[in-house]
Amino acid sequence: MSNQFTLPSRLVCGYFDSNSFGPIKMTPKRTCTTFEIEYFLEEGNNIFLNDNIYHVKKNYVHICSPGDVRNSELPFKTKFVKFNAEGKLADMLKAAPKYFRVYRSFEALALLDEIIMLHTYAERNEILLQGKLLTYISLILEEANSAQKASSYKRRIVMQSQSYIKEHFCEQIKLSDIAKDVNLSPNYFHSIFTEVCGITPHDYLVEHRINIAKNLLITADLSLSDIAERCGFRNQQYLTSVFKSKIGLSPTHFKKEHQSTYFT
Repeated sequence: MSNQFTLPSRLVCGYFDSNSFGPIKMTPKRTCTTFEIEYFLEEGNNIFLNDNIYHVKKNYVHICSPGDVRNSELPFKTKFVKFNAEGKLADMLKAAPKYFRVYRSFEALALLDEIIMLHTYAERNEILLQGKLLTYISLILEEANSAQKASSYKRRIVMQSQSYIKEHFCEQIKLSDIAKDVNLSPNYFHSIFTEVCGITPHDYLVEHRINIAKNLLITADLSLSDIAERCGFRNQQYLTSVFKSKIGLSPTHFKKEHQSTYFT
């Protein structure tokens, strides 16, 4: 990281309402040439940055760096600042998460309004404008740091809970059992797990049980009752029902289909 701190330059800022695009549903892909900080004002669809997808949410911020490729599904409303940055400031912005929630929303929006207003003046006070911009960037980076710490904590919680699930999947474990292992309330744990993984703890448990069942069907000479017991399903009938709903085949048909591939 560079030790040199230089002021941002070539500021562009304002308010953007994508309804101005008319019937267009997707913005064209573009490569960012400056740093961009977008503050979303309402719920929207998705934004695409490089190989990642982020869902637009109110009071969330999106940071883009020069060279990032992005486009967005419409509609959305945002207040934004775009600027050039070098040295230490550029390094800090590049190291920040790309997308996160801002909890100090009132303060952030007030600063944005001041920046946009000051920037419109024909004879603007550059010192005051730079001061407001740096204060805003500092606030956003503080929020990004908090989000990064929270994200790291949540990932640790999820990894620990996944280990517990893999160790106890053959038992009749409940949400409260997994939550107790990570020292959280069931509701809070459920929220964290779903946020990080994109599926609920129950769905993750079922998927793991199904994957183990698939492996046993292929590699072991066991009855469906034995497989159901080893995978944590209550009985053979429940295994068959869940397996068919997830895979589209009964366990017996799945095994036959897999064995038949040897002769193709």
